[in-house]
Amino acid sequence: MNPKQIRFSDLSPRCLLRAVMKDWWMVVAAALICAMSISLYFSWGFTPVYRGSVTYAVMSRRTSFTSSSNATSAKEIASVMSEMMNTESILRQLRQSDPRLANFSGSIAATQIAGTNFVILTVQDSSPERIFLTLSSAMDIAPSLAEYVSGNSVIHVIRNPQISTAPINQRNTGKISLTGGILGAAAMALLLCYFYLARETVQTRSGARRALASPVLAAVPMERTRRPRLRKKPKAERQVQVFAPAISFAYTEQIGKVCARMLHESTTRGSKIFLFSGVGEHEGKTTVAANVASALAMSGKQVAIVDCDLRNPSMHRFFDRAYRPELPLGQMLAQPFSRENLMMCMKRVDNPGLYLLGGLTGDKRSAELLSGQTMEQLLKQLRVFDFVIVDTPPMGYFADTEVLADKVDATVLVVRQDLTAAPDINDHIDLLRKTRSAFLGVVLNYMTASITEGYGRGYGYGYGYGYGYGHYGYGQYGYTEKRSGKKSAGKYKKSRKEGT
Repeated sequence: MNPKQIRFSDLSPRCLLRAVMKDWWMVVAAALICAMSISLYFSWGFTPVYRGSVTYAVMSRRTSFTSSSNATSAKEIASVMSEMMNTESILRQLRQSDPRLANFSGSIAATQIAGTNFVILTVQDSSPERIFLTLSSAMDIAPSLAEYVSGNSVIHVIRNPQISTAPINQRNTGKISLTGGILGAAAMALLLCYFYLARETVQTRSGARRALASPVLAAVPMERTRRPRLRKKPKAERQVQVFAPAISFAYTEQIGKVCARMLHESTTRGSKIFLFSGVGEHEGKTTVAANVASALAMSGKQVAIVDCDLRNPSMHRFFDRAYRPELPLGQMLAQPFSRENLMMCMKRVDNPGLYLLGGLTGDKRSAELLSGQTMEQLLKQLRVFDFVIVDTPPMGYFADTEVLADKVDATVLVVRQDLTAAPDINDHIDLLRKTRSAFLGVVLNYMTASITEGYGRGYGYGYGYGYGYGHYGYGQYGYTEKRSGKKSAGKYKKSRKEGT
């Protein structure tokens, strides 16, 4: 999705605004830099210009001359005087008249007051003192110039030199600085928008159809969790649960679309085990997988959900920590398979009525355990359920998903709005298509109300667990594995204990 070829239907104004607000400090910094630069220019680089003038009256030597003749003579004298005063010889004479005029570099002009016999001689310079000295010297030269132009005319001073007390080029520095700051902020905002568009993320459903090489199963809106204030929990503990009484219809409708597709796969192909994954962290795959499993269980299906994110298990937090296994999944997979171990690991969650298998703390042997024989036998035993939902770590950080994708019936990729670049998503879609399982499509997650495209109203608060994977190195797990499967060296950090 090249920024030059992008369509307006692929853009979300809220996402664009959110991207600019994320780097608000850059916008503020650009505004301050522009405003201060203008202020410094007027303080240090600004050269004030003052103006002084003297007024002459052009009179005829002969009383028989009319006033119209005086006006004509004034026009001629003003034209010649303006030209002569700027000649090198006159300027040299002015500079030699006083040592303080040695550096005079101002301008001299003579103009006639329209329709009158008055001539105004004007001098502009950066020094009021030099203007006064120049006008004083010009008053000695002006009569001879007037006589040179018209022998029948004389000029008389009717107003002595007047010097402006403030620069004539003075500007409203505060207003100009404010305007410059606003323009600087706007330029930085446009630059941020350009770089934001170059990220090529998925913002709308129509944009996902064009940018992703995959069908869109559903577009799950951003949902607000509602809890009484007296029972308010930390943000990391708030969950969007499809079985909660305050959940919106728009949210349940989109989760229902995913369930309908899974029911279709189950009926037509006999698929039972479905894998949910995402490219990066914070895609919301665990929330979507848990809500899909809950919705199926509420419809009367026998559902089991397996939290295969052994490095950072979080499914038990979604169900309000109701899962308390005698034998965590990681420990069970490290042993030969037995039904006794399975029953010690699998526990029923009464609300919404499904079975959960997972862990409470991280296990660094994830890749080894998920690729072992015990995992294969576990999935075979779980086929007694109508549906088995498998939650996996992000594909962009670990190879666990690819290992499990060959053991399940179908896969689904969860894509969060405006998070991962479309080319990266397509690369991982291609990886899933190459596995033995059927790739069903993508679920757009955390879609805001402005671009939900007719499937209901969203809300202003999202959801998440507040944990991170790091970036191909150290994360909350203590260490991670790269796509090649090689372990990153370094000091091991212990995972947080459950309940802390």
